[in-house]
Amino acid sequence: MIKCLDGSCPKGKDMCCFSCDEREGCEDACDLNHEDCGNTSEEETALAEFQEGQVTVLKEIANIVVQKKQLEDQEKELKEKLQEAMEKHGVKKFESDVLNITYVAASTSTSIDSPKLKKKYPDIAAECSKTSNRKAYVKVSVK
Repeated sequence: MIKCLDGSCPKGKDMCCFSCDEREGCEDACDLNHEDCGNTSEEETALAEFQEGQVTVLKEIANIVVQKKQLEDQEKELKEKLQEAMEKHGVKKFESDVLNITYVAASTSTSIDSPKLKKKYPDIAAECSKTSNRKAYVKVSVK
């Protein structure tokens, strides 16, 4: 499929006017051949170009994600040791020049079971729902 890089389709389609099946009847259709406009790419070609152009960045991100996971695992392990020591010695709070540590005891919390609410009381769920805009971002996961 040929994609329009600027996303200018007035009907919101994710493709170039040149390859759209509604081009004939569309008043806003682009008159240029996709090869001449310079604002299109073929999906497979674009993906290969992206991968080739970003190989260094992709490898760096993969390394950072792996290191971050290792650090998070170490942090979790150390926090568990701190928790055990604080519970053993009855320490609730510790402050130093480097960091402050607070022991938070186990507790319970109450929340709404959203899927259950939507199933049993769809009107109430709809009435109490709100829509929020979210910023675009890139999600990365390492295999």
